[in-house]
Amino acid sequence: MPKRPRTLVRFFLWEQAQWRRLQLLLNAVHTGVWLGVLSRETMQEVDEAHFATAGSYNDEAHNLRGLFDWEAGAIADFFAGRRTIGVIGAGAGREVIALSRQGFHVEGFECNPGLVAYAGDLLPRHGCQAAVRLIARDAAPAGAGPYDGIVVGWSAYMLIAGRERRIRFLRDLRPLLTEGSPVLLSFFTRPDHSPRLALIFRVARLLRRVLRREPPALGDDLTPMLVHRFDEAELVSELAEAGFTLARFTPEGRGPYDSGWAVAYADSGKSPRLTGNTNLDA
Repeated sequence: MPKRPRTLVRFFLWEQAQWRRLQLLLNAVHTGVWLGVLSRETMQEVDEAHFATAGSYNDEAHNLRGLFDWEAGAIADFFAGRRTIGVIGAGAGREVIALSRQGFHVEGFECNPGLVAYAGDLLPRHGCQAAVRLIARDAAPAGAGPYDGIVVGWSAYMLIAGRERRIRFLRDLRPLLTEGSPVLLSFFTRPDHSPRLALIFRVARLLRRVLRREPPALGDDLTPMLVHRFDEAELVSELAEAGFTLARFTPEGRGPYDSGWAVAYADSGKSPRLTGNTNLDA
């Protein structure tokens, strides 16, 4: 018969569980307060400062590492036979370099001036004929295209604050795509039930009401920049309003670079839906 733990041991284990719950609660309240207090303009400054100081985005090794496994699979499955690709939210050029080396004609666009400047030095030094050009935040490049496919850079879609802005962004992408062409999006995903995200939403909503600001959405979070965590139904709805049909939705994996991702087609009449929640190796 197993030995019964001493009272002190049982108390310690109970206290540790309560402490973890308290930490989660405090984290949610802390995040909700800042999400409620920070204006959209200040959040954009946080975003720019984060990407200016986060070493990997301005790191040569990172930008020459090629596509992540999930990106490579998505490109192979949905972009095979395409010729011209636009990369929106191209950062310092990782995706642009990788796709160019696969033989695509690539045009990159990025809203962070520091990353554009870094790409302007990096790409020519490594024989990449493509360029990364500066565009406005949350915007599609005016007068660009047409493209046989568009890649919205690694997790860039979730950095667009607010459903209506995201839908407007997608609608502005659509004229840049030839009929039946794919767009690849990546983002954080959220579970069906998340007490932490629900509490963040309630705290932020209360403060934004007091400050008379645009309300938050369930799934908004700070990491430290503003991000939005999607479920499949929400993404399907945004794509449909913008005139796209979802082809595949895959939640986040467990690896450090395993974003949730989705592919949708601009031509809703010729874009049959594949299996939902499908892994590349399924």
